[in-house]
Amino acid sequence: MTTSQLEIYSVSIGENFLLYAPLHEFLALVNGQALEEIRQNLLDPNSPSTFIQTLQSPAALPDASPRAAFDPLFLGIIPTRNCNIDCQYCDFAAPKQSNPVMDVSLARVAIDEFLALKKAAGSDRAEIQFFGGEPFFAPKVVRFAVEYATMRAAELGIQPHFEVTTNGVYGANLSAWIAEHFNSVVLSLDGPQDIQDLHRPGRNGKSAFAQVYNTARVLSESETELILRACITAQTVTRMTEIAQWFCEEFSPAMVCFETLVPSGLSESKGLLSPDPWEFARQFHLASQYLDTQGVPAVHATTELHTCRTSFCPLGKDALIVTPEGHIDACYLLESRWQQAGLDLRLGAVQGGKMLLFKQTLEEVRQLGVHKRPLCADCFCRYHCAGGCYVDHDTNRSPGAYDPLCIETRIITITKLLKRLGQEDLLAHWLSDRTLQGESVWQASDRLL
Repeated sequence: MTTSQLEIYSVSIGENFLLYAPLHEFLALVNGQALEEIRQNLLDPNSPSTFIQTLQSPAALPDASPRAAFDPLFLGIIPTRNCNIDCQYCDFAAPKQSNPVMDVSLARVAIDEFLALKKAAGSDRAEIQFFGGEPFFAPKVVRFAVEYATMRAAELGIQPHFEVTTNGVYGANLSAWIAEHFNSVVLSLDGPQDIQDLHRPGRNGKSAFAQVYNTARVLSESETELILRACITAQTVTRMTEIAQWFCEEFSPAMVCFETLVPSGLSESKGLLSPDPWEFARQFHLASQYLDTQGVPAVHATTELHTCRTSFCPLGKDALIVTPEGHIDACYLLESRWQQAGLDLRLGAVQGGKMLLFKQTLEEVRQLGVHKRPLCADCFCRYHCAGGCYVDHDTNRSPGAYDPLCIETRIITITKLLKRLGQEDLLAHWLSDRTLQGESVWQASDRLL
């Protein structure tokens, strides 16, 4: 192994340094003298490095293995862009009531073609995810897709896995059906009633809290994996531990996901603002400490350290997301959104009873990744964060020109690494001192060499 093969980063933590090589499964806390000795040892070509010998062999870059066969990550189905509530921060620009609903014949073709691709690739598992708007604003489409896919998968000897992202605003019968048929449900629930009503009211300003609460209760009592996702604003950031406690007291979540508000014209007009990233990171740590005591993982999308990746989301991993109009996209966001970001994420179309894929676009999308995102070039989080959302997070900036998402990501990642090392006292001291945090966050480059 040569030094050119190493991805080694160092981050100052007061008088000490986190030494981190995510692709080599190495993490340590060292003092300044030890760090400099390691650096000089690596730079001297005539000095065999004992440090290098402690590292795991360099792993292949994640998401970069050659594709022997076309094996889509999952099939995404958008039954409709319509929605039945009036979220005050909704960043989907689509009108709520005037969008098309997917024809079940289109869903049938998409499922048949997807399962045929999985069978040809030798896969014995097929994941189908539903997005919106609100998927259950078109319940007939979802019911048909799940029941038809279950039947066809059984005929092919494939195990289906169903997941949906939903607002939970519907009746008890539909909730019970979802609990029976879905493996995973990501339920958008921002907290107790006062928070939910502030962020996610029903139509005409009426509260939709009771329906969401009842849906969460039904799912909690089932075998479905319930993932509670809370959007955090400047108004609710100091209540994150309270939200976590309420979730665990009222429901049985498999995990709790906290994400910060993505500003939109609507959210700003409603007076909802993104939280301060420094405060969000601190409150995330406090909430995660409580959730640890309940055995519930706290999730933050750009700080998942259990894996390394070069793409933040399914984009570039051959996910096929079918729109109500029959387009096949790599992203579930509106076409206008990714076009504004200078991206072409249209992978094909469902036509004539077939999936027609644009091979050139597919290859171009596969090439997108953190290695083409300048902002991330020297950041120690690059193989976990991977630059965040391709559409909403501008990474065409110089390394070190960090924005609020980068700040919260870097702080939360450091807290998780210090916890992994058992450095609870150092972590508490570091989190209490904004100056020390600033020294860690604003490093121009985290690279050891």
